[in-house]
Amino acid sequence: MNKKDQNKHFFEKWSKTYDWAPFQFWMRHFQLPALIEIDVSQKGKLLDISCGTGEFLKQLEHNDVHRNLQVYGLDLSPKMLKKAKNKLSSKVNLLEGDVHQLPFKNNTFDYAISTEAFHHYGNQLQALQEMVRVTKKDGKVIIVDINFFLWPIHWLFERFEPGCVKVNNKKEMKILFEQAGLREIRQERSFLFAVMTMGKKK
Repeated sequence: MNKKDQNKHFFEKWSKTYDWAPFQFWMRHFQLPALIEIDVSQKGKLLDISCGTGEFLKQLEHNDVHRNLQVYGLDLSPKMLKKAKNKLSSKVNLLEGDVHQLPFKNNTFDYAISTEAFHHYGNQLQALQEMVRVTKKDGKVIIVDINFFLWPIHWLFERFEPGCVKVNNKKEMKILFEQAGLREIRQERSFLFAVMTMGKKK
């Protein structure tokens, strides 16, 4: 089974318990820096990649984001998307798809965001390049992903978490952003075990 199919199978199964309150408590803290980067007062479009059951999008809805932003969520798992659809308003556009081949035209979004999923992407540079492709000039590409203080923990995740490809340290993430042609790259630790990396499209 390839990584894409492995991840789809893994998240289809996980969809039953993904909204478990203690886990989502951690996820909300991981996602907070990405939420802060979004200017909900400005009109535009936002894409949440690997949106899961839609908790990040739900947080945006609490900020009344739909006054100004058109919001899209994309995920590999139909069962995750079904749960997201049940908790989000009809204004959120939910699609099944793969980050490596995003089903959108060039220069579509003001924000392309992925939270706690990047370590599952089979070709991380290609995935990031796709995020950049669909982002408008001066738009923000934001990735929040797990980042532990000790490389042996990364190694354990890569060996034992189903579908995990690579857990990057901060330097490796910055290099990927540079290779994808992003500018004004900024990083900050998110809660305890994650790092946000943000860059603007040239």
